[in-house]
Amino acid sequence: MHSASRLTGLPELTEVRKVWFGDWYDGPLTGVAMYQGREYWFVMVTNDDGGGGHWDFEPRVYVLHRLTGEQLAHAWDTHRSFAAAGLPGCLHSPPCTVASATGGEMLEALRERWPPEHEDEYVNAPAVGWFRDA
Repeated sequence: MHSASRLTGLPELTEVRKVWFGDWYDGPLTGVAMYQGREYWFVMVTNDDGGGGHWDFEPRVYVLHRLTGEQLAHAWDTHRSFAAAGLPGCLHSPPCTVASATGGEMLEALRERWPPEHEDEYVNAPAVGWFRDA
């Protein structure tokens, strides 16, 4: 996630549509969004209240990051694999094909193949702007 200071110097974007999410906590934290016909990686912004705790903007605020074609292809492959394993995330229509419920072994194999730390390179990709959740 990003701190509110990450918004400095970035333009506010409108008409951004989230396509799928990769991480969730009471709402999407990261994933792919569409803006002006192109896909970007979105990352939620948090704000420090000064007391050491963090709170979310309401509505949520996200930064869009420009990924390479290879990074986007990898992110989509990850999304489809997790969807096939029965995990939620599709915000697009039609949704990804979902296989019957799978055991923990398949999910563990997926997490080993795409650990959450892999998203770090997406978070550090060039930012193009920010948007508010609809």
